[in-house]
Parts: sequence; C-alpha cells; structure tokens
Amino acid sequence: MGDIQTIARGDASHITQMRRSVAHTETEWRTLWSEHAGRNTEPPPVDFSTRMVVALFQGTRPTPGWDASITGARVDADALTVLVEEHRPAEGRIAAQVLVSPFDIVSMPRYDGVIRFEPVGQPAVTPPPMVAPAAPTMTTPQPAPPAKPAQSRPSTPSSTGLEPQMAGALAYLAGPLSGALLLIVERTSRFVRFHAWQALLGLGVLGAAAIGFLGLAFLMLIVSPRVFWALLWLAAILAAAWVVLWAVCLIQAYNGRRWKMPLAGAYAERLTYR
Repeated sequence: MGDIQTIARGDASHITQMRRSVAHTETEWRTLWSEHAGRNTEPPPVDFSTRMVVALFQGTRPTPGWDASITGARVDADALTVLVEEHRPAEGRIAAQVLVSPFDIVSMPRYDGVIRFEPVGQPAVTPPPMVAPAAPTMTTPQPAPPAKPAQSRPSTPSSTGLEPQMAGALAYLAGPLSGALLLIVERTSRFVRFHAWQALLGLGVLGAAAIGFLGLAFLMLIVSPRVFWALLWLAAILAAAWVVLWAVCLIQAYNGRRWKMPLAGAYAERLTYR
C-alpha cells in the first residue's frame, strides 16, 4: 500500500509507554493527538473519508539514539500489515542520560478491516533496564511490555467505562436485547458497536426465526402431525444454533477478536462504519 504521508515524527511524545494506534475518525484522531501533544492542541487535518492515521510510539527511553518509524504497509488476505522499524543506540555509544520518547505518526489510505503491525529489519526492540538520570528527584519510568497485536487489543476506549473486550462480550449477554442497549450507550468504540450490531442482527434474526417456526409448528398441529414435527425439529435446530453462536461470539469478543457471523457479520460491519 503506497501513499504513506508523515504527519509528525520525533522523540518527544507525551505518550511514555510502547504503543501502536490507529484512528479512523476525527474523534479518535483528536483523542490520540491530545495524548501525544498535550491537551488543547489542534491536530493536523486528515480526510477520514479516504484516509486513516497510524501511529507508532516507542515509549520512554533512557538516552538519545532510539528510533521508531513506519516504513510501509501491505494488504494480505485477511488484514492490513503495517511494517515498522525500531532501532536502539549502537553498542558502545556514549550518550547523555536524557529521557526521549520516539514516535512516528503517518496517514495512509483507509482500511476498515483488521490491522496488525510487523517488525522489519531488526527484531522488535526490547529495552534494557532504565537508568535513572542524575537529578535525584526524577522517577525512573519502567520499560513497557511489548504491544499486543492490534486485532487482540482494541485501541479505542469504550464510552461505557469498561474495557472494550468486556463491553463487547456484554453486548451478547442477553442476546439482541443487550446488543440494542450497548448501541444506545456506546459512542466511541467501533469494536463494541460491531459486536452490539452483530448481537442485534445475528442473534435477533436467528432467535426470531426459531420462535416463528415453533409457533407455526403448533398452528400446523391440527392440520398435519408430520408437518408439525418437521417444523418443531427445525425450530429446535435453530435454537441450538443460536446457543452455539451466542457462546462463540461472547468468547471471541471477550478475547478481543472481531469474529463475524455468516451474513450478519458483514451487515454489522457496514453499520459500524456507516
């Protein structure tokens, strides 16, 4: 994927933990820029109808010479892979004990599916233990753990106040009813809204079909016992499928995955990004 444009790059981000982020909307972009550059700062303009923002933060490092950059992207069969390079100072280099926070923020053509990050060149950077600067009152930041893949850790927080994975799982707890409730209260996380739409559409339609065939079976009881049993078995099969899909969707959402139901998943994704 070409046409990658640098928005900002340097070593003085306010985000002090290792992090990889994606912004698909103006709201997500303003939130990310505020964390990076400070409150009441205006982010550079981005046309989110055709583009998105991808950001790489290396976290706080003890000396200059650390570097983070986004070098490219490619579209694979099931995801967009963003290529990143992270470098550490050369062995034996003498450098001042000055804290830095390298970062690289770019815009690229919009991609609404799964996005993952892949190190290229050198292996992903694992920082050594931090050394405190000379100032006795400064607290030494601890190295952050490696960032999880984007598809297993939704980056946008949920407006419910819960972790996105927990809110996504709760969307399935009461089937389409909890899905409808989450659609009303969720305003920021597309991960949560996707699962809420899927619970409402997928589980709602399947449950309504099972109940409909059950009611039709009893109506046909006085007409044909054979038709009654056929419809009753069909209702039971649909009910069993509902339970299996409910359990699978709940577990996948809790694990941070955007698993799609057949047919309903595609519609849920369209409504999420509408």
